[in-house]
Amino acid sequence: MKGLMKIIMAILGILGLSAKASAKKKAKVKKIDKEIKEIKKTKKTVQRKKVAVQKKKTEIKKAVKTPPKKKPNVKTARAARASLKQRAKK
Repeated sequence: MKGLMKIIMAILGILGLSAKASAKKKAKVKKIDKEIKEIKKTKKTVQRKKVAVQKKKTEIKKAVKTPPKKKPNVKTARAARASLKQRAKK
């Protein structure tokens, strides 16, 4: 009877230890899940900021105008005729 009790106690002890081990594993998994959630949140905020910066960048590009190109001075009649033809084509 005593031997049987010892065997039963050993089995219960092993089961108890396995429960403690699984609890530790679950705690680790919970920690990792929590970190993943935090990382996802920060990722979303960074994406929002990135989109806002991109919008501002495009607005600035639209606002900045390029100065008009100056046309070279025409020195001969032939060059004047050619430039007038080019303007007419445009």
